[in-house]
Amino acid sequence: MLHIKRAILVVISGVLLGAGLTAGAGAGDAAPQQLPRWSNLFTDDFGTFGDHAGCHGALRVGLTGVPHKRGVVRATFTSLGFTGNGAGWRRDPNCRMRVGVAFTGSGGYAVYKLFPASFGRKPGQRVVHDVRTGSGLVVLSAATYQLKSRLPVPQSYGINYYVIVP
Repeated sequence: MLHIKRAILVVISGVLLGAGLTAGAGAGDAAPQQLPRWSNLFTDDFGTFGDHAGCHGALRVGLTGVPHKRGVVRATFTSLGFTGNGAGWRRDPNCRMRVGVAFTGSGGYAVYKLFPASFGRKPGQRVVHDVRTGSGLVVLSAATYQLKSRLPVPQSYGINYYVIVP
């Protein structure tokens, strides 16, 4: 009876060990883990418009930590596709704007980081920037802003988050 229990224990241990080894053997380029956050809209998508020909579309926001850099958030704006009107859009099918992150945390109070961006018809185009927010709880807003303004004039509602930054 003791030999049967021992044999069953060895088989179960071997199966669990094998499952653990194969589960950990993945590709090294797996998608980074999104930071824990709470959004006011319970979504990561928002609509916006651009600088010419009535162009408009939607963006998806991703927030990840940067490996080996404490207090830095990698903000990714991914296009879900843009469209426009008339001959101007047919000539130049690129919707231009500034994408930005505004945050309050241990790295500053009401700090704006704006970056130029251009999105076309094809979904999946990305703009990625690293923003030093500081570690801990951060209130972060991701939105789009006018391209040719000295001040950050919003042209979308964007999304607000409470983010825990490592």
